[in-house]
Amino acid sequence: MSRFVDLPHLPQRCDTVLYGAKYADKLRKPLDSLRIHSVFVPDNPKIEPRLAGHADLSVLHAGGERVLLAPYLKGSAVESWLSSIGAEILLPNIEQQAAYPEDAQLNLCQVGETILYNRKTVPDSIVEYLTRNGALRFISCHQGYTRCSSCVVDRRSVITADRGVAARASAAGLSVMLISPGHITLDGFAYGFIGGAAFKISEKKIAFTGKLDAHPDCSRILQFLEQREIDAVFLTDEPIFDIGSAVPILEKE
Repeated sequence: MSRFVDLPHLPQRCDTVLYGAKYADKLRKPLDSLRIHSVFVPDNPKIEPRLAGHADLSVLHAGGERVLLAPYLKGSAVESWLSSIGAEILLPNIEQQAAYPEDAQLNLCQVGETILYNRKTVPDSIVEYLTRNGALRFISCHQGYTRCSSCVVDRRSVITADRGVAARASAAGLSVMLISPGHITLDGFAYGFIGGAAFKISEKKIAFTGKLDAHPDCSRILQFLEQREIDAVFLTDEPIFDIGSAVPILEKE
């Protein structure tokens, strides 16, 4: 039996994750071996092609059964599957485009009860929808890709290479590890981001798309996790790479 993940990004024991279909060849088997099911998000035709397969630009889990989908997913297999498991689906009235910031309207990062976002990027209608859970506090950052930039470790901890996000998150009382920018592969770009290359798969485990060995902050990252009694799981033997993260949607009861 499974249930919806209560807090976004923080499954207790992950059962099912959503991520870009273009990464299925690399990630499906290692996730299968962990008994985690994969649901594939098709490329977003409105987004710059190099980022079209990034789930964090097309799917926003708002907690529990609530899921926001980019308009292109209306009628898709993803929408049908979510409907079949009882999700409350919102297709917001947005018009995504290839250029920033119109590609990042669904890109915000919830860390426990705190949401890191750019108020100029995320439409007011989405913020209003999310505030149906009155316990949340919204912290605005200059960075529009807060989800890409932020690796959620637990409900009060985050890893990021973005100094602005780090400063705002720290001021909000979160525990923040600031790492060196770069050293994460993203095809077509100079580098990718830690939030797009990692995701929690259980309360005490976090999955990285690849190895951290070549990252200059590898030891510090592992120590930060160890201090929180969290183990790192490396899904492939490749150097860590940005997939636009994955969305843990169901967890085992």
